[in-house]
Amino acid sequence: MIKTKYLASLVIVSAFLSCAKEEEFDVKGDPEVKFFTNSANTGDAPVNSVSYNVVNIPVATGNGLSNLSTTFPTTVKIPVFATKPVSDDVTIGAELDNSLIAKYNEAHGTNYVAFPANFLNTSSLAARIVKGSTTSIDSLNIPVSLTALSTLTEKAYLAPIKLTTVSNKGTGSITNNGDAQVVYVVANMEYRYIRYLGTTADITGTLVTPRTAWTASYAPTPTTVGSIFDGLTTTFSRWSASPGLLDVNMQEEKNVSAIRLYTTNSATLIPTQIDVSVSTDGINYTLVGSPLRANLTYASSYNYIVFYKPIPAKYIRLKLYYGTSTNTQNLRVTEFDVYAN
Repeated sequence: MIKTKYLASLVIVSAFLSCAKEEEFDVKGDPEVKFFTNSANTGDAPVNSVSYNVVNIPVATGNGLSNLSTTFPTTVKIPVFATKPVSDDVTIGAELDNSLIAKYNEAHGTNYVAFPANFLNTSSLAARIVKGSTTSIDSLNIPVSLTALSTLTEKAYLAPIKLTTVSNKGTGSITNNGDAQVVYVVANMEYRYIRYLGTTADITGTLVTPRTAWTASYAPTPTTVGSIFDGLTTTFSRWSASPGLLDVNMQEEKNVSAIRLYTTNSATLIPTQIDVSVSTDGINYTLVGSPLRANLTYASSYNYIVFYKPIPAKYIRLKLYYGTSTNTQNLRVTEFDVYAN
């Protein structure tokens, strides 16, 4: 089954704060020492979180996924802070609290799910702050099972890590501020079915011929309508504005391994982005990917959209985006080919 890529920022950078950085949370007003976490994040993730990206691809033969890349380290490290220098050595304990996921989703309209049980090792979480300091000398260390990355099949995961215990009660207590009491470990997933910069050497199957029965429809209505299945680079269909939508009906279902697209004969005038969707019934379409110009191989005036694994499809939909400076003469499709097994 093809899973839609989770549209999220392709790079979300997590940063731990040093003791010199101003706290993001209002935890200074209490005269008692308070312990808190503060890992400021950008993007759509919770403000107090550490976020990582995971890119999985389909296994070429058989079922399942394989991990292509990740920003996950072998150990996630979360520091703990005190609002004032502590009077004695103290250890702050923490634990995973998955009950907070539903609460977070309800409050923020998100759809995070819990990590698989053995992906994050949260069995022993503790950080020490030594006498006279406001920052832990070590961190809440969470080992990560990187070998299990390919088992992450949901769109986004969340692990709420909540501060729970203080070893030395006389040194202070955990903050009552819920935002600073819990830090979230986040995984943003991408399921990449398009091989970036794939070449003809990566393509399985052969070019489908003939294409005489294939049909194409466009939106908006083209200003010029010509065949894109005749093997000629002198005939084309052209839009007056970007983006242009192309729907191709191949009349029968095929295991599509790649698309070969000819628009113009200039690498600087080809689409800047192509949204690729497929369907078996012409009604329900699945977005396979949205590669940028830089992600696609351009060779002999053709762009190649290569799939890691053949995808069953009878209908193929392309949404082509062009640069704002592109002349309308070049907002066109000249040839559309498919490789299939």
